[in-house]
Amino acid sequence: MILVGTNGFQHRDWTPVFYPGRLDPRLWLQYYSRQFGCCELGFTCYRLPDPSEIRELAEESGRGLQFLFRVPFKLVEGNREQDDLARQFAAGLWPLQESGQLCGVVGQFGPGFEFMRDNFRHLCRLRDSLAGLRLVAEFGSAEWLTPKAARHLAAERISIACVDGGNRVTERTFYCATASPAYVRFQGRNSSRWIKGDGSAQHDYLYSRAELAAAVPEIRRLECEAENVVVLMNNTWRGQAALTAKMLLELLSPCM
Repeated sequence: MILVGTNGFQHRDWTPVFYPGRLDPRLWLQYYSRQFGCCELGFTCYRLPDPSEIRELAEESGRGLQFLFRVPFKLVEGNREQDDLARQFAAGLWPLQESGQLCGVVGQFGPGFEFMRDNFRHLCRLRDSLAGLRLVAEFGSAEWLTPKAARHLAAERISIACVDGGNRVTERTFYCATASPAYVRFQGRNSSRWIKGDGSAQHDYLYSRAELAAAVPEIRRLECEAENVVVLMNNTWRGQAALTAKMLLELLSPCM
């Protein structure tokens, strides 16, 4: 199954590009969940989720939308209190786990996190500490984006993030399914702005139909290799992520 969505949904500049102009922001998630199948939220990088707010996400989305959350930075970095922090993180997400709407969690590892034994052990410890939550790992080092590293990740059932655009670390997107969900994210191809760190301008990119069509065979291949595939758009500037997601759904629809 292929699920398409965006990074976040509470973007005021998506009105009226995506959200109807008169739609109450309190109904945005309800509207979003009728259009897309998944959503990734990043606030958990900085603070632990509160079970009451996570329960609201389940209820407001109609209990059909699949969610992914970013792993707290302190967990990715290997904080001394990792096990306690991981338990709190997992407990906060429990309402979505209970409703069957928690697709996975995404840990981001920087360029200095190279493919070596100690780092791989840290990755496995992180996965084990997450109380059964499915871990997606995004790597800033190209050493992980190889068939050899992919085999190690597959053996430990850790998903690898396949990222298009952004501050890419390989010339071409490394599409690979090492576990379910297979994970694909379109960052936007403003590479110069990512390198310069131009804030929101990094996400100001609208994919063309041809660019997305070129990725469809790879996404279809991932569908054959994993039970679920999540495809997320992070070119969030002025609703471009929602427009890109809808365009991809149209390209996939003849076969879905």
